[in-house]
Amino acid sequence: MKLAIGDVVRVRDDKALGTVAGITDREAERLVLVRVPGGGTCITEPRELTIVARPAAPMTTGRSLVALFALGVAVVAGFISCRSAQAIGASWALTLVSSLGGFSAVMITYQWCLRLAGPRRFRV
Repeated sequence: MKLAIGDVVRVRDDKALGTVAGITDREAERLVLVRVPGGGTCITEPRELTIVARPAAPMTTGRSLVALFALGVAVVAGFISCRSAQAIGASWALTLVSSLGGFSAVMITYQWCLRLAGPRRFRV
């Protein structure tokens, strides 16, 4: 199971909802520190947890501008690859695949950058 700090989990033993506050090692096993309502904490094994929700931070203005810029670059790359395929005499199917490839190359790069800069999940 992969957990991140801030995930909302339910402890199966006592049906308590809480948020993941940290992950710790005790001898050979990994334990999860869960912050429950009322200010209490609970240390439990990962197999005793059920993920209920993951927090989704709203997109910031800067991040939305970067997404819009990446989309614009992807459209331009698709257009350039489409025109290049037409210039060498490709059929309409190859032209379509070429433009889709140019668009996808930029968008896949953008998505991988988001994954690298996104929240970290820990395997427990």
